[in-house]
Order: sequence, then C-alpha cells, then structure tokens
Amino acid sequence: MRRYACVFLPYWPIERSAARPNGSVARPVVVVASASGGWRIAAVDRRAQNLGVAPGELLADVRARMSALDVREAQPEADQQSLAKLARWAACFSPYVAPWEHGLTFDIEGCAHLFGGEERMARHMRERLSRFGLTARIAVASTIGAAHALCCFGPEEIVVPAGKEEEALSRLPVAALRISEQQATGLTRLGLKRIADVARLPRAPLAQRFGADFVERLDQALGRLPEPFSPLAAPSAYRALATLAEPIAVQEHVINLVRRLAGDLMPALVRDGKGARMLRLTLYRVDGEIRDMTVRLAAASRDAAHIVNLFSLKLDALAEEYDAGFGFEAARLDALECEAMPPAQETLTAQGQEDTLSLLIDRLGSRLGLENVVRLKPEDTHIPERAVVYSSAAPDWSGECDASRPLLMLPCAEPAEVTALVPEGPPRRFRWRGVSYSVAHAEGPERIRPEWWRKQQRPRTRDYYTVEDEAGHRFWLYREMMAGGDAHPRWYVHGVFA
Repeated sequence: MRRYACVFLPYWPIERSAARPNGSVARPVVVVASASGGWRIAAVDRRAQNLGVAPGELLADVRARMSALDVREAQPEADQQSLAKLARWAACFSPYVAPWEHGLTFDIEGCAHLFGGEERMARHMRERLSRFGLTARIAVASTIGAAHALCCFGPEEIVVPAGKEEEALSRLPVAALRISEQQATGLTRLGLKRIADVARLPRAPLAQRFGADFVERLDQALGRLPEPFSPLAAPSAYRALATLAEPIAVQEHVINLVRRLAGDLMPALVRDGKGARMLRLTLYRVDGEIRDMTVRLAAASRDAAHIVNLFSLKLDALAEEYDAGFGFEAARLDALECEAMPPAQETLTAQGQEDTLSLLIDRLGSRLGLENVVRLKPEDTHIPERAVVYSSAAPDWSGECDASRPLLMLPCAEPAEVTALVPEGPPRRFRWRGVSYSVAHAEGPERIRPEWWRKQQRPRTRDYYTVEDEAGHRFWLYREMMAGGDAHPRWYVHGVFA
C-alpha cells in the first residue's frame, strides 16, 4: 500500500515573500483580489486570522472594523511559480512531489526509512519549512484525499496508520473532501456535517443529489477508489539520495558525498544489467536553493570511481559558479539515461582492456561539454569532400576508415602544374605551392563521377592518383575533366598522406 504526505501552507501568499512593513509592531496582513462586489480578502496571516478576518470577506467590511491593515494585492502567478520552486527543493524528501494550490503532495513509499520513519520525516519537513519562515501543517496517510483533508482540517502534524483513514476522517467536516462550497453547503443543510455522516450512506442517492464527483472524492479519501498522482517531474528509475546531519560546503566533502551516492547507485545498475550514459547530481542548499550538474558518458558505464572523477572535473570547471551558500544539507544522484550493459569478463586475461578512448571523451566532455567533443563520421558517398561529417563523439564509435584516403584532406583542392608522359597518363612531375616534385611511383587512376541526383550545370569527372616523390612523400592528386571531353584537363592536389 502506498503512503502519501500532504503539506498545507495556510499563509503561503504572505509568508513566501517574507516582507513586513517597517516599524516595531507589524500590522495584520491581508491579500485581496478583485471579485464581484469589490475587493475581497483572498488570504490572511495569523494575526489577521486571530482578529476574526476570514477569506471571502469584502475589504470594505474589514476596514470598517479595523483600520490598521497591511493590504497587498494577490499575485497568483508568482505564488504558483514560487510553489513550483519549493516543490523542486522538496524533492530531497521524495522524488515524487507535486504542488497544489496551497501546498505540496508527496508519495513517500520507500522514502520514510531514510529519515527514521514517517513521524520523524513529517517532523523534519515541518522544521525545515519553518526555517524558511513558512507555517506548515503535515499529514501522512494511505490516500491522497485523507492526507489532504487531515493537513487542512486536522492537527498540525498527524500520521494515520494504514487502514485507519475512515476513523481519522470521521470527525472532519465534509468540506475537507475537496468539494465545492455549494456541495458543502447543501450537505450541511441536510445535517450531513461530518464525513462520518456520509461515509456509510448509499452512494447512488448521494451521487444523484450532490453529483458523482462528490462520491468520487469521498471514496478516494477512504481508499475505495484509486486517485491518480502526477509528480512535478518523472523520477528516474535509478537514483540515490543522501541527507546530512550537518551541512557541507567544501568541494572535497561534496566529492566524498558523490562517491557515497555512486556506491549506492551502482549495485542497482549491475543487478539489471544496465550502464549509465547520463547522470545528474542535485545539491540542496540550506537556504532552499538548488545546484545541479549533469555529466554525459561516451559509453555506458557503472564504474563508480570513473563517475566520481567526472563530477570532480565538472566541479573544477564550474569553480567560479560554485556557490555553496551556508552549505548543502542533502544530495541526489540520478541516472537519467541508461543502456543495456551485459556483464564483462573479469578474469586475469581481461584485466586492463577498458576502453581508454571513451574515458578520454568523458574527461574532455566534463570540462568542455560533451557536445563540444566531435569526431569525423563516414558518410555514404564517394565524393571525397563529402565523405565525412562532424558528429558528436558520444554515440557509437564503430566505423572503419578507408585506408586508401589520405589522413590530411585539404579544405579545398589546390591547383597544381603537372607534366605527364601521355595526356591521360599518370603524372611524372608536378609543381605545387611553388615547389617542384619528381614522381617516383604512381597508382591509379581511380575515376570518380559526380552524383547523378545532384544537378550540376557542367558535371566534372575526376581521375585520382596516389603518387610518391623521390623523397618518399605521398600526395593525392586528381585530374578534372569536363563531360564530353576537355582538351586541357586541370590538375589539383587534394590531400597528403602521413
């Protein structure tokens, strides 16, 4: 059975800004929004609530009773943006977190033991939020509806044992079921004021009188119907989380924390025959800010030491942007992309056969960004200047090079003066870049015709020769001829062999 935690922030529109007027005594704060009949109260702080001000009242009526008010205009978009930011920080408690209008909802299945149990986890949540100046009410239950109702209408902190939801909800008002104000008013007029009054009533008459959505909310809260839960961001299948008793700020300590997380993450990858291709480290600062960094690997890996080294290089590269503030109190390591990685032979004969090229790419990518490390990828064409293109170094490095092509290909073929024994024969002497060369050996020709699907006004045919001069230098020359014959073909040097 899944377990959920709901956090209700009753004064969120006011406390999120932590702004108070100047003066020794703070006035009650209310947030107003334009509505029918004029400005109405949308939210109040604790002082205004204790003085009897309630959401929904007209601002004019409240001012008639008290003049000392700090009135602020509602900013619903900014409230939601700040709440989404808070939800991202709250992922240090559980990766399954979603914001709602006045708080957060967590799926804490498999997470509570990291904090010593559900009660300690709820207490830790409330303490951490109180450090941000936020008033929080927290409830833990086996259904989202029960946790939501209890955090809004129950005590500040409550943990309901599995299967005891109906008993815990029985004394709460029907408005706790996330129903409309009209539905709650209609139920109250009939004397159905508490959830216990409707929990055991036949569903068909309730649905006919108050709507099917009311019955659905009731059964979801009692665990008789499932309720979908959509977290803010889909968590990765492989992740490791660590919470710290004391914040850390020194980079060396962060690396040690990454080493611990990588050690926790690798066994799951080994178990499933997977290797990580992209990992993200998320660091949670004490003040609620988040620092994250991502490393990509050229080949799937589950070598913890190698991964730690990549994050160490990443931290070195981001040294100027690295800001620990008052320290990091939690961290999470996620394997965002994984590939199948069958077990490798680990006998004596297989030791030392690791792919050093992939390791080099990973190290360069950590400092420069993997997108900036490229390679030449063969293309399916016989035109030399289009035979290779720049491609990312991360994908598969499989591919064979044509040994008959020179290692150094000139960006543009350069004209050369060539002397041949016969017009269509191999060159015997040529002059290139002001230097004359005597040809000792020549191989060819290799005739390359233009691609027929590319429209050209004057298609040219090339005859390529590999020549070696008397000093042992090798060149790649070609003779260019127009279609239909050319009395004076032109020669070019296109590459140099090593």
